Amino acid sequence: MNGSDKIKVAIIDDNKEFIESLIDYLIVFPELELCGTATRYRPARELLLTEKPDLVFLDVEMPEKNGFELLNEVRAKGATFNVIFYTAYDKYMIQALRESAFDYILKPVDPDELRNAVNRFKGHRAAETTTVLSQNLYGNGTAPMIIALPTIVGLKFVDTNRILLFRSIHGSLLARVAWEVLLTDTSVIKLGAYTNAERILQLLSKQRFLQINQSCIINLNFLSTVEFKTHSCVLMPPYDKLELTVSRSYLSKLKEAYEVF
Repeated sequence: MNGSDKIKVAIIDDNKEFIESLIDYLIVFPELELCGTATRYRPARELLLTEKPDLVFLDVEMPEKNGFELLNEVRAKGATFNVIFYTAYDKYMIQALRESAFDYILKPVDPDELRNAVNRFKGHRAAETTTVLSQNLYGNGTAPMIIALPTIVGLKFVDTNRILLFRSIHGSLLARVAWEVLLTDTSVIKLGAYTNAERILQLLSKQRFLQINQSCIINLNFLSTVEFKTHSCVLMPPYDKLELTVSRSYLSKLKEAYEVF
């Protein structure tokens, strides 16, 4: 792995023991490179603005200013890192999601939970290259757009930039059609029982999503090729192995979206 492939990581926590413990857990990931740690607000702000990490493990409860205040301040100055909040309190989870947190981990850190979070971030980072390419092609902005998805257990707040597609899963003839979301890190979110394509499209509003058949709604930012003869839809790597097909009735809408005549 060369230097450009490294993921720069910073840890912000007012407890040095928690920092040392987290470092011990992260050492098993050779792709991660620790660029610095901080226990107080001002050194933390300086670290985030000068080192420009890719991923930050950020505690919520800190002296002077809390993690949310620190995050908003450095983002206002142009910082663009992803953040994983890790704290001893789950009461901050909803606010963390609203702040576009990549993930949320409770202390003491569970090694398996941490491993899953890091692996999800690696998949997300690989997908970012694809997203940037598609945004250059289609002129779409990169600002986060958080929507609340109705899942089988409650609301899940998700950045639409992380959504690859929506798809329905057909069970038995008597079973209700179930919809789910496939994210760019290949994780899946099961949607509520009464979700349908019409409600999904209403939720997405003016976002760049398009229904290609009765069972699939795709994020146009990841669309690479549509073959008119076979109706095959090919997504950008690393998602080009997914087998997707646009139905005849939806092909005209796809052409219209790209002003193809």
